[in-house]
Amino acid sequence: MGSRWAGVISKYASLDAVVDPAIKGLPTFDDVLSDKHIQAVVIVTPHKYLAPLTERALKAGKHVLSEKPGANKAEQIKKNVELAKKMNLVYRIGFNYRFHDGFIKARKLYKKGVIGKLLFIRAKHGFGGRVGYEKEWRINKEIGGGGHLHDQGTHMIDMARSFMAEIKSVRGFMADTYWGAGTEDNAFVLLKDKNGVIASIHSSLIQWKRTHTFEIYGTKGYLIVEGLGMRYGDPEKLILGKCTDNPDIVKETVIKCDPIADHSLEHEFKEFISTKKPGGSLPPPSAAYETLKIVEEIYRTNKI
Repeated sequence: MGSRWAGVISKYASLDAVVDPAIKGLPTFDDVLSDKHIQAVVIVTPHKYLAPLTERALKAGKHVLSEKPGANKAEQIKKNVELAKKMNLVYRIGFNYRFHDGFIKARKLYKKGVIGKLLFIRAKHGFGGRVGYEKEWRINKEIGGGGHLHDQGTHMIDMARSFMAEIKSVRGFMADTYWGAGTEDNAFVLLKDKNGVIASIHSSLIQWKRTHTFEIYGTKGYLIVEGLGMRYGDPEKLILGKCTDNPDIVKETVIKCDPIADHSLEHEFKEFISTKKPGGSLPPPSAAYETLKIVEEIYRTNKI
């Protein structure tokens, strides 16, 4: 992700420094913080380090774009939100799925009322881990904050919340069914908002075949985002289904989407550098806070 972000930043801003402790000869984070020429930093690290580095950057007077989920604990985000406000700095946590072409197109159609009033959301997202995955940081509780729910699952929760009203009820089950890492490799989540709309989410690290499907059903039809760029098999696409007078017939239109996954990072970064106000597809950090609160509620009510 660091190399992907470096390529994106260099297209739209001056990339003055890259920090990676594993590579000799690069500047240190302290060097960056003391450089008055550098106005903003993009923090792309394992989850454990996101909030502490964000705090240090904000205290040094830098604007911050942090990778999702922004922290290991929700309260860390809340603390940094207050700090950014005090310092009058921009602080955002990027969930780049919001900027994938399929979701951009789906949101526009949804806002136009094409599928009517929201009824429910159904999402599944997963892939099979590579050999040795049980030793990697993403399912290491100390470094990753949890397992696959805390990682890819937060994308699905964030996306569901972006279409729903205020979440009033959270239910979930988790299991460490294959990797034996002590954290979840499977998570099933149910969210219910104040209007009674329910979202069903399955986040899996043992899907074996990579998959990403996000279904939005309304009173007049549905929108389905399949794939993510070219990273999940077939090219990303959006399916629009419209109800007809015959309940056995649904008219479907397949809408092709941008297959370049890194374009989502470009859209995210351009929005970050273009405004100091919440808006557009890049949510305020309070949205990431609410997403992690949901994850923590599921962790609180489940034992693996």
